[in-house]
Amino acid sequence: MGLYLTIGFAASVLLVILFAILAREVTGVPGLALDREITLDVRSYQTPGRTRLVRTLTDLGDAAFLIPATLAVCVMLLWKKHRVSALLFAGSVVGGFLLSSILKVAFRRTRPDLWASLVTERTYSFPSGHATQATVFFGGLAAIALHLSRNRAFRAAAVAGAAAIVLAVDFSRVYLGAHWTSDVIWGTIIGLLWVAICVTGTEFFARRPRRAG
Repeated sequence: MGLYLTIGFAASVLLVILFAILAREVTGVPGLALDREITLDVRSYQTPGRTRLVRTLTDLGDAAFLIPATLAVCVMLLWKKHRVSALLFAGSVVGGFLLSSILKVAFRRTRPDLWASLVTERTYSFPSGHATQATVFFGGLAAIALHLSRNRAFRAAAVAGAAAIVLAVDFSRVYLGAHWTSDVIWGTIIGLLWVAICVTGTEFFARRPRRAG
């Protein structure tokens, strides 16, 4: 299983870097005109009340929330004797954090500077760590629901809920001036790629025949 995650992680890094290089060549990152236009448009929706709500939403992609939440989910899965699901869920969250961190250093994209950001960030902009981490966490929860439940309504609600939260976190990062739109789009894509690898691993290890003895 460790070998599976290692190979999957390396493949994810390679694929994302290749796609991001292509995107940079095509769009001229940084300074994409569409990014600037969307950021300025989003600013027009800012109000004190909305800003308080958005600050709460953006915390759902922050390590201060995700670390204890991930530990709680893993403990619950282990308690329910879903050891493979617990390991792959932890790998999903940790791998997502490492992927976004590696790519931030690799691309060194500066954060938006069109107006004063409503949050203080000291790392690079591409990809959005909040978007990636929210995707791997809530996407991972939805994947667990799909893996462990056969109730269609519950499975649909899990996927819809995860998607809504991820999109809310994505929007919050642009609203607060912390990221360009392409940062959160790529962050979400990276998260989905890694979740897909971890889901595949979960299904494989859960369904393979157990060795006798």
